[in-house]
Amino acid sequence: MLDLLDPKTQSAVPAAPATVALPRKLTDEGIVAFIQRTVRELNTVKFALLSFVVNNLRRRYRRSILGFAWSLINPLLTMLVMTVVFSVLFQRDPRTFSVYVFTGLLPFQFIKDSITLGGPSIVQGEHFLKKVYLNKTFFPLVTVATEGTNFCFSLFSLMALAFCLGLKLQVSMVLLPAVILILFVFNAALALTFSIATVYFRDLTHISEVVLGAAIYLCPILYPMSLVPAQYKVFFMLNPFYWFIELFRLVICEGRIPSAIDWGVPLAIMTVAVVFSLLILKRKERDLIFRL
Repeated sequence: MLDLLDPKTQSAVPAAPATVALPRKLTDEGIVAFIQRTVRELNTVKFALLSFVVNNLRRRYRRSILGFAWSLINPLLTMLVMTVVFSVLFQRDPRTFSVYVFTGLLPFQFIKDSITLGGPSIVQGEHFLKKVYLNKTFFPLVTVATEGTNFCFSLFSLMALAFCLGLKLQVSMVLLPAVILILFVFNAALALTFSIATVYFRDLTHISEVVLGAAIYLCPILYPMSLVPAQYKVFFMLNPFYWFIELFRLVICEGRIPSAIDWGVPLAIMTVAVVFSLLILKRKERDLIFRL
């Protein structure tokens, strides 16, 4: 969770004009000019963003005996519990089923954490926003980058365990960085959208936690898609999370090169999410500071 009041963290942010409202002429800029300005402003604070991420990770495991090892232990214990229960329920080999579970569980957990922790990020940045000008995408990006770092450590650690359980090294795994990048951009767009919405509706944080807690059972994470009745499969395929989870499964678990549709649908969903979030930010950017 972002701690914006930490003096060490504040010192990492470069000095900025003491204005909190945007000049009126900026509200009349086109979407292309708006995106270019957003990229420029984020580029000027890229080292501050990195500093925030490092400080967040240090703070999360401060005074913990196992420290950063918890980024592996948490998903590992969750995977073990789910593997034991559902491998018996579906009569699957626990070794292969554990690999199946973690290739779905970790991407979903990354999505969930990006939304639930990124949602209140702008509200938590109120102290900063009322003192200096920072692009509003800064705070959601810090959260997603923090959770993305945790995700990558957990993913590669559990993949090492999966190799010990019999997972074979596949050529398709060279595509894993591209899959992670697509998911990261998608999560950043979701975090930005929810962070803006949370400024206007503070209860959204609690609602999203409940909804996403139940959503894990509406994705083929703990059970194969083949068990879903044919008449209901269309509803699962309308779930945007399904396509990102399936992309991870194809690359890691099944060892297949994704088809054009397997790449195209997640990329299309990611693009729509990014455009939607930026349009909302452009529309509400000037008003956000007055709603905090």
